[in-house]
Order: sequence, then structure tokens, then C-alpha cells
Amino acid sequence: MKDYIYNDREESMPTLSAMLTSRLGDGSGDHEAVYLDTITLMVAAFSSGSMIDIGTGRGRISEAAAGKIREIVALEPDPGRCNWTRELLSKYESVSVEGLMTREYIAKNPGKQFDLAVLGMVVQHLPTYAAAAVLEDVATLTRSGGIAIASTTHAIEKAKCFTYQHVADARISEEEFNAYAADSGAQDKGLPVHRFSRSEFEALVPQSLEIVQWSQFSYYRPEFLQRFAEVHQVEPADLMNVGNSQFLVLKKK
Repeated sequence: MKDYIYNDREESMPTLSAMLTSRLGDGSGDHEAVYLDTITLMVAAFSSGSMIDIGTGRGRISEAAAGKIREIVALEPDPGRCNWTRELLSKYESVSVEGLMTREYIAKNPGKQFDLAVLGMVVQHLPTYAAAAVLEDVATLTRSGGIAIASTTHAIEKAKCFTYQHVADARISEEEFNAYAADSGAQDKGLPVHRFSRSEFEALVPQSLEIVQWSQFSYYRPEFLQRFAEVHQVEPADLMNVGNSQFLVLKKK
């Protein structure tokens, strides 16, 4: 497999997070609270079972679940992030970190399924044809009656688009996006970003998975609405009740 390179500036995340809010209480809570709390609840529900963390990155979801669920497999194809996460979680015998994509893991472990599958903020960086394929892989890796939680970007219908991480106000065609996303070694504008509308995201869900819940999260703080409105090319009022991200809770039929 040709190495996949995750072309993000990790140090930029705290700056972005400071512009977002959970909208719980006074808005000072973790902007991802509803998403992370849902994962925590499912980990507790399947504590005697197993979990696969697809696109684990630096392992924050797997680390949070380690010791709370019987088995965890974390997949991360970027070599640097995979090695970093493997070292981070090396003290947990119940966690294995694999430098594989889902299709490769399935090929190496035919028939292997999990009670809980987490696909966290991955599909927006994939070519559109690969995004649908990875949701099919999620279904394959989730046992009947099990739960999958998938998250991605969120935009209202008129703001959905294809763009670049470091040229956020750019608008490119799906063909241009797919070509850029397919070659991680040549991504000179940061990560490719597909800003999904809810309908686009739900359309990726294969028939073997039932949508149990849709939620948005990571809302824009009022003082940054104008800034984000300019990036999304909408009016500030359009974003007042819109999360920057969304997630689906899916049940395997």
C-alpha cells in the first residue's frame, strides 16, 4: 500500500476549537460534548464487547475507551500518526493499533465484526467514491444489532461544497476534489474538505445500517459568526443554529 499522509496542521486545532461552542449552559463546554458523550455511552453499553476506531488519528477516542471495553482495534493509515498512537496506547493489552485502511483490515481479518464501530471525522477528506465505500466497510465490520457512530463536517444545503483546508473560501468541482483527495502526497493546500449537508451524509449510509439518530455539534460562537459566514458564503443569521459538524448513530440490521 502506498503510504497515506494526513496533511493537517495539528497545532491549528486549538485555535479552531476556541471559536466553537457546545451550546450547553453558558456555551463554555467542550464543543464536541454531545458527540463524545454518545461514544462514551455506547462504550459503556458494550463494555464486555469490542470496538473498532476507524481513522483513529492520535488515538483520542481509543484512549478514552481503553480499559472500559474488552477489545479495541484502532486503524490509522498515516504512518507517523499510527506509530504515535501505537506508543500512546502500548500499555493497554486490550488495544491493537493497525496501520491499515478498512478494506485492508477486512481482507486480513475476514468475518471479523465489532459491537461498536466509530468513524470519526474521516469521510470529508476522502474522494466521494471512497466515502461511500468506507461506510460499506463500516457496515461489514459491525455485527448484527451492533452500533456504528460516524461523524463528519456539516453545512446547510446552500453552503455545501468542496474546498481546501488552507483555502477555506475556495470552491472546487467534485472532479477536482476527487483528484486532490486521491493523492495525499501532493496536497499542498492542506486536507481536502467536503462540507457535507445532512442529506449528502445520510445518502452514504448503506441499506444494512439503520439511522437511529442524527445530531449536529460544534456550533459557532456568536462573536465568530461573521467570520464563518464569510467562509461559507452565507449570512451570519444562516449559521446561528448550525453546527460545524454532524454525526449519525447507526444500527446494524
